[in-house]
Amino acid sequence: MQESLDLLVNKLAIGAHFNTEVQREFERDFAPGETVRVKFPQEYLIREGLSFNAQNLNRRTTTVSCDQIFGVHFQWDAYEKAVSLERGERILSREYIEPAVAQMAQEVESRCANHATLNTSNIVGDNTNPTTFDACSGAARQRLVELGCPTMGKELGIFVPPVVMRGLKGANFTNFNPVTDISKMYRTGIVGNADGFDWYESMSLYDYTVSTWAGAVTVNDTVASGDNQITLSAGASDTFLEGTVISIANRLPVNPRTRRVYGTAARQFRITVATSGAAPTITVSPTIYGPGSEYQNVDALPANGAALTLMPGIATPSGLTPLQGLAIGPDAFALVGVKFDQPPEGGNIVISRQLRDEETGLSLALLRYFDGDERQWRTRLDTCLGFGNLYSDNNAVRMQFA
Repeated sequence: MQESLDLLVNKLAIGAHFNTEVQREFERDFAPGETVRVKFPQEYLIREGLSFNAQNLNRRTTTVSCDQIFGVHFQWDAYEKAVSLERGERILSREYIEPAVAQMAQEVESRCANHATLNTSNIVGDNTNPTTFDACSGAARQRLVELGCPTMGKELGIFVPPVVMRGLKGANFTNFNPVTDISKMYRTGIVGNADGFDWYESMSLYDYTVSTWAGAVTVNDTVASGDNQITLSAGASDTFLEGTVISIANRLPVNPRTRRVYGTAARQFRITVATSGAAPTITVSPTIYGPGSEYQNVDALPANGAALTLMPGIATPSGLTPLQGLAIGPDAFALVGVKFDQPPEGGNIVISRQLRDEETGLSLALLRYFDGDERQWRTRLDTCLGFGNLYSDNNAVRMQFA
């Protein structure tokens, strides 16, 4: 059983770059519910001079939910056991339990990739496959630094498809440093370290179907600091899908620490709730904060009539399905897990075991029991996990590949 749990945890690559510190909120003596609220640190503005000039405490929060239950279930009957099933618990584990755990590990990894894709507000790339570090990790790292993502002494992970890895390694193979951390050596797809990232080639990445816009889309609203909803003027058949990234003309990004503008490209936002139509109200992340706010992220609030850009970087993105690479910092997303209440062994309960990985919080529950009505031995492997967004707007970047 311990080997099975180790197999599940060691196969995680994208999931290994999720933050698991929120796990303790689900380990209290009382039942916390399926969703917990996590506070962000207070931010402050500088006051000049000796006079006392207090500012209100205004702490933002995020939510983390543990609500995804899945597993692998299988069975055999008395006749199968008598004439064709392998003998011995170790052989049964190798032949049936380990493949089930491997499939569950892939499911965890796929769900992590999907969550990161739909909840990352920053994109780079132009729907082509890069062949240089500068066009791939260089662009992603620049964006992370500009957004205030901690990079010194922190683990940054970058995940690209095999076709991109092949193009990069062809001209830059000597730039990859070997993996020296033993715990990382077992992770699926790890290639090495380069350009400040641990590099992985991953088949868990997702294509993303971009919203469809027939023509110009503009702001039709007065946006205040602290708003996360904007009413637009659009085409009657236009769609605004969850995970679509937009920018608003002439609204430049601001570094969260210096509160000074960086670059000349407009600040990017992610649509969090799908909608459609000629006058949609979209909900975006991050929340828009203008000058004077301790959370300022744009140099000025969006103007009425300002044009929106769909998936910045792609010339004609409407309806495309670019493959989404990922660059993830240490505190972008939360990953949590909970244990099940297991019945004791005895009677028709043949095996009842559960283990939890202390580092990630992920648990694996094994239950084998006998159904006398059908003369079947039934086995189930189950887990329960969930996700949340921590600093996803500052610690993660999507890369748009072909």
